[in-house]
Amino acid sequence: MAAAGSLAACASDATSIGDAQFRSPRVTDVRAARNIRDFGAVGDGRADDTAALARAAAAGTSPLVLYLPAGDYRVTQWPALSDYATILGDGADVTTISYDGDDTLVTLNGRQRVRFSRMGFYLTGPKATAVHITGSFRCSFESVVLRGNHLSGNYPRYAAQRGVVLDGNTGGTAFIDCDINNFGYGLVASCIQNYVTSSKFTDNRIGVLGTGNDDNAGLALTNVEFVSDADPRTTDRHVVVEGEANDWWFTNVWFEGADTALSIGDSQGGPAQFGMVNCKIAARTTCLDLVHCRQPYLANVQFDADLDTPATELRIDPAGCPDGTAINLISGSADDLDPRAFPAGWHVIARGSVHGARFSGTTVARAASPDDDILHLADRDGTVLSAVLPSGAWLSDNTAAGIVLKDPVGSYWRVSVGTDGVLKTTALGSQRPRT
Repeated sequence: MAAAGSLAACASDATSIGDAQFRSPRVTDVRAARNIRDFGAVGDGRADDTAALARAAAAGTSPLVLYLPAGDYRVTQWPALSDYATILGDGADVTTISYDGDDTLVTLNGRQRVRFSRMGFYLTGPKATAVHITGSFRCSFESVVLRGNHLSGNYPRYAAQRGVVLDGNTGGTAFIDCDINNFGYGLVASCIQNYVTSSKFTDNRIGVLGTGNDDNAGLALTNVEFVSDADPRTTDRHVVVEGEANDWWFTNVWFEGADTALSIGDSQGGPAQFGMVNCKIAARTTCLDLVHCRQPYLANVQFDADLDTPATELRIDPAGCPDGTAINLISGSADDLDPRAFPAGWHVIARGSVHGARFSGTTVARAASPDDDILHLADRDGTVLSAVLPSGAWLSDNTAAGIVLKDPVGSYWRVSVGTDGVLKTTALGSQRPRT
């Protein structure tokens, strides 16, 4: 009811701003808002509305609240914005900003809490950047579409186009219900503590690039889709993290339609922390390539192939990612992920199995019932080789195994039993036996 009352008040009251009169029913603060049409904007996709946009942004007092009603506004540059500025449209598909230059359209430098909402940006310049945010904090984009001109049919003409660039220690930037589509690079980050949620990256050559190699690049993505078509010219990788970086977190994220869905780290280093929880990863060649990363954590992740040919679901470089945790990973083409994909230092909890575990302190194992063995030792095929019985006694079903003991001078001996029940010892030498 309060919202309805506010809208009714906006619709009935007309407040003058200089010689222009505000008429939008969509902006609640009529005292500050400015309608770009009142400053001479046409919005027909043909007229140049750059000067009208500049006049509207410069008029009145700060903080700026600027309203762009439905229309296609062709501009050659974007005016500087003050702290706390708000730019509003009627919807991302009906309020459109068109830019055909090769420079950066929107630059926020050292700004606080600038907000864009309900509008779309369409760039056709082969080297253009839609938004560059540097040294700014708590800016936001809500229901905004950023669209470039990259397609499989014109690759590599628009491979340098960029949707968003975050650098200069920018923090707290949020993209909510946004679409970043058809760029060479959808989003480039070299700073930490920025967020993407309920958004979609479509048909970008590289969806998100973390770069800088200065320990800074990081991002948190939640409820996000990365999608593309089957043409390899469209999308190479959805996410790339180059060199030393900060924290990268993915929660409830969907990937499909890339050659490699995620490539994390390189020979120069990787994230200080990398986590994926409740994600679906499909790709043509490789789903997740962990090259270099500290503390990778994967939980409830499903790996799948985009095409009929199975993809490499998980590739881990043991030198760059010697330790990590994987819990309940699911293969779309096999019963389970091959445990050989995980380096020895990884702790892996798979469906019905645990491998690579390391324990400290007292480890306790107990049987579920008096008839169950306490512990089984099995080979790779699951065949039980030895067990700890409910009584605590050790049992070996391998007649050639026996028990191997080391004497005080460093030699190894195998203790076994013959068919006559007599124990015997066999010298094995000073080298630690493998079988």
